[in-house]
Amino acid sequence: MSNSIVIIHDNNIYDIEKNDYETDENTYKRGWFIIKNQYIFKNINELISKSFMFLNENKYNMKYDNDIV
Repeated sequence: MSNSIVIIHDNNIYDIEKNDYETDENTYKRGWFIIKNQYIFKNINELISKSFMFLNENKYNMKYDNDIV
């Protein structure tokens, strides 16, 4: 089993690292979030954190306090 997925978009190749507990589908959804929002967040760590939050909000209905970053 691979530790990452590859998404090709606008002639760019994105290698999105998969976490141990994630399914391929979850990693794919997070990957698209990262690709679509890469220019909004200047800090890559913040972008990756937000991608997990996005996945958890949509899949598990988790709520986050937006004041805390």
